Amino acid sequence: MSLSTLDGTLHRGCGGRYALQQEAVTMRLSGMAAEVTREFFRCEKCGHEQRTIEQRDAAEKAATEQIRAAHDLLAPKAIRQLRESLGLTVAQWAELIYGTPKGIVEGWEKGKYLQNREADAMIRSLADRATLESRAAKAGVTLPVVEGAQPAVAAGEVGAVEAAGAGSGSGSEPASA
Repeated sequence: MSLSTLDGTLHRGCGGRYALQQEAVTMRLSGMAAEVTREFFRCEKCGHEQRTIEQRDAAEKAATEQIRAAHDLLAPKAIRQLRESLGLTVAQWAELIYGTPKGIVEGWEKGKYLQNREADAMIRSLADRATLESRAAKAGVTLPVVEGAQPAVAAGEVGAVEAAGAGSGSGSEPASA
């Protein structure tokens, strides 16, 4: 049932017509909430309400974007770029994040699922080589040897994570602290 099919259509139960309405709803995703406006159809005669799949999906997408911005969560593209810059498969990445199911990790990378703050912090922490090596040892994951690997980015540098894999071509090693 699409958005255009219900507006003005006849409600068979009472003979009234459906009209497009809006409502404020609080959507909860991954333990976080956002208030968004969702459209729906209401019969002008009896008040019967219908919500389409498209309307639900649009509200969920708006909530996801709002939550991601409010909590500064990594975007799907940044998650995938970080994993790829480290030379890891989805299965290896999933194991490093405390055995998260592979399908969930793929969902984060495709924007199908929203990672919670704890998972986001874990993902960011893996940008640090020492943390990555420690997690790999605990999870039993063999890290690939990446020639010309770029220095690990600080866990809080979202822009650097998004740029990971772009390559600076310098090949220089960071100075020891």
